[in-house]
Amino acid sequence: MRNLRIHQRGLTFSTAMLIVALASFFLMLLFKMGPAYFQFWQVRSAMDKVLERPELGQQGPRAILSAIDKQLYINEVRTVPSDSFSVKTAKDGKGWDIFVEYVVQQHIGANVDVLMNFNYSVILPKKPQ
Repeated sequence: MRNLRIHQRGLTFSTAMLIVALASFFLMLLFKMGPAYFQFWQVRSAMDKVLERPELGQQGPRAILSAIDKQLYINEVRTVPSDSFSVKTAKDGKGWDIFVEYVVQQHIGANVDVLMNFNYSVILPKKPQ
């Protein structure tokens, strides 16, 4: 009985290889998809920086888009097209609804691609509070 317990300890070789394969797969996904998410966080940061400048609400959509574009340039974000951003009057009419939506397609391997859809919106008051 005691001898049988010793032989049942640990992983088999095939289980260890399965764990290594799964870990490698998820690491590859992290390295392929991670930069797109990091870039999206920078885009969100740029849009949130606009909220720290309430005077832009009185200047209109062109000034808001220009401020976002400048912040993206500072953050080294070059792959998000500027036409992905839109500025519209908010539903309540008291602010600007700033919206970004873009898609990133990343090749994983062979005929497998990952399609990532990013969107985010903030509302900037038209008049400073």
